[in-house]
Amino acid sequence: MRFECGPEWDTRIINIEPKGKIGILMSGGADSFILYELLKSIPDCPHINIFWVESGGDTGPGWDLVETVELLTGRDDIIPVEKFLKHTENDSPDYLPWNEVLIKSNLWVVEEYKLDILYNGTNMNPPSEFFPEFHSTHFGEAPAGHWHIPKYTKVECPFLHLYKYHIMDLGIKHNVDISQTHSCNEWPTAKGHCGICRTCLEKQWGFTELEDKE
Repeated sequence: MRFECGPEWDTRIINIEPKGKIGILMSGGADSFILYELLKSIPDCPHINIFWVESGGDTGPGWDLVETVELLTGRDDIIPVEKFLKHTENDSPDYLPWNEVLIKSNLWVVEEYKLDILYNGTNMNPPSEFFPEFHSTHFGEAPAGHWHIPKYTKVECPFLHLYKYHIMDLGIKHNVDISQTHSCNEWPTAKGHCGICRTCLEKQWGFTELEDKE
């Protein structure tokens, strides 16, 4: 199904065609929830298996709670993925960066559950050459390198070439309520959003880009 998104000055199109046995990796954040709602809106979409990785990257327990995913989706059949959590411990001899843990988790889920497609809500970091405000002290450190997946896998990331304002626009156009999602690097889910970390500011930036440059 074809989805158009973004402001007039940067409109992009994605096509999502779920078929066979499918799943989605959800964190409780806005991006994966919007993707889940888009999948649900596609006529004849197969049953969507939902997978959740326990730890919110290097932040540890308290972030990306399975309870948030249950609340957002209204489902109680979320499948936890815990196989690679040992790699997230900083003092572990087999420590890996969070993006590598996610790649391992994605590929393992595809194989273990014999999926035809596993969806992932990962999107692009804003490049400072086009958005110089992301070099300012207001936004903290420069963006990390863009997330990628190995070629020839069954993992699909429809948002991989979208910025945050494209994803927020998809949510608005398709009436997705993201008020119960949690996307914050500083405060755990129970505390809400700090409003000043990079993740919080990027979401605010996404809405601002839609409002100010139309």
